[in-house]
Amino acid sequence: MAKTRFGSLDGIHQIRKKNVASTTLISAGLFILIFIGFLFAVSKASKGSVDEQRKNLEGAVDRAIMQCYVTEGRYPQSFDYLQKNYGIIYDDELFRVDYVIYGTNMKPDVTIINIGGN
Repeated sequence: MAKTRFGSLDGIHQIRKKNVASTTLISAGLFILIFIGFLFAVSKASKGSVDEQRKNLEGAVDRAIMQCYVTEGRYPQSFDYLQKNYGIIYDDELFRVDYVIYGTNMKPDVTIINIGGN
């Protein structure tokens, strides 16, 4: 290696190699942290979307039940009746609708259950 009046340049090259290695490790670590944060954000957004779909389905079923009561003078006898006559459409692989009738003059109890794994 070249010699200067301060000594050999070998030490400078070793310092640069150490800096490159540590910089690479820091960059890789930061990339992994950012990637994990991105995956977490996507997961939260997906869960929010499913919750919103469930709320929309609950609202649609409630509106259909009330519309049936107002137009026909009685509550629907089954959830299938609501689907056929009042246009309730939903993803049956993502949700299960529990429709319980207590009497002909009482509003049915509707529970939406998320079965899609989220």
